[in-house]
Amino acid sequence: MLTKTLAATAAIMMATLGAAAAQPLTGRYQVIGDNGDGSRYSGVAVISGTAGGNCGIRWTIANTPPTEGFCMRQGNVLSAAYKLGESVGLVVYRINDDGTLDGTWTIAGQEGVGKERLVPAR
Repeated sequence: MLTKTLAATAAIMMATLGAAAAQPLTGRYQVIGDNGDGSRYSGVAVISGTAGGNCGIRWTIANTPPTEGFCMRQGNVLSAAYKLGESVGLVVYRINDDGTLDGTWTIAGQEGVGKERLVPAR
């Protein structure tokens, strides 16, 4: 019985991972975020060129210069490195089945982390 339950659980997990992994990510997203200090921000992100798992990402956030980065997808995870002024940052997103991306980000040399959600523009 335990073996059948484990097999069924594994099948469900693989189907869930497969659904998120199959989603194309290119396109425009609404950005909703929280800085490490609790302040909120919003804007737009565009993901392009996801051939071979590699991609580009550009964020346009109010009161911040546009920021560009490069990203890499592995299964239901998208990671991106970016440069904000002279600082380097990293964000790791979980790709959800509904097409949203939930991420946590940090900037090298700064305390704390922020959270960000990307919602596909329809």
